[in-house]
Amino acid sequence: MRRLLVLFFIFIFLEACNSGKTPDGIIPQDEMIDVLTDMHLADGYTSSLIDTPQIVSVYQSLYKTHGIDSLKFMKSLAFYSKDPVRLKEMYGQVENRLSVMEKDEQKKEEIKRKKQEKRDKQIADSLKRQEKLRKDSLKRDSIKKISIKKAALRKDSLKKDSVKKAKLELKLKKERKKNDLPAQRNR
Repeated sequence: MRRLLVLFFIFIFLEACNSGKTPDGIIPQDEMIDVLTDMHLADGYTSSLIDTPQIVSVYQSLYKTHGIDSLKFMKSLAFYSKDPVRLKEMYGQVENRLSVMEKDEQKKEEIKRKKQEKRDKQIADSLKRQEKLRKDSLKRDSIKKISIKKAALRKDSLKKDSVKKAKLELKLKKERKKNDLPAQRNR
């Protein structure tokens, strides 16, 4: 009986020593972290999709990228789930990677937003300059029109004055002729 008990404890001890190794057909821990990270990204992407074949193709390409299939992934996930401390540590690394990716995306979006704001400001400034030039052009055109009208009015007034003067001269000539005619008749 003692021998059995000793043999039992040796077996448990050896099994405990082997628990750190991953058995065949199980994805190694570092690679599993990569797979879980990509899986969560794929889950996020496919949550907005309606087309089932497209969803399936996303996961198939993920499995192909990592050189695994869905069965190997499920077996590996079941294996790591038996050790909650290890799985929690793995998910901590997955969360860290995802948060780094999210920060990178936020930085990229911020840079895009700033570039777009800069372009919008340049366009707005350009439109303001164009509007100002148009208004200045309209002012110049209206000033030219006013000066042209004034010149035309001066010409008209000069014409009117010359016409009046000519009429006056004609009247004076007629009056002189009238005045001269009776004087000539009297002679």
